[in-house]
Amino acid sequence: MSDSSALPKASDFPAGTTFVIKEFDVPLAWIPGRGWVNWFGGTPRPYDPSFLKVDNNWPADSFEEWVRIVEASVKST
Repeated sequence: MSDSSALPKASDFPAGTTFVIKEFDVPLAWIPGRGWVNWFGGTPRPYDPSFLKVDNNWPADSFEEWVRIVEASVKST
């Protein structure tokens, strides 16, 4: 992903997807039927949820907040 037009859209995800931010800059998503996915860098990769702790992650306030984290991670790679 080299530009914001390639960022994920809410319509790319099935109903029931949960968007999570880990440690302020890692965009994670729990996708029904697929499990946890790490979107850091703009490319989805499977994520091991054993790394999630009570105090290192939280639900995104909105999809828009979550996708801004994805966008920032693309720019930093």
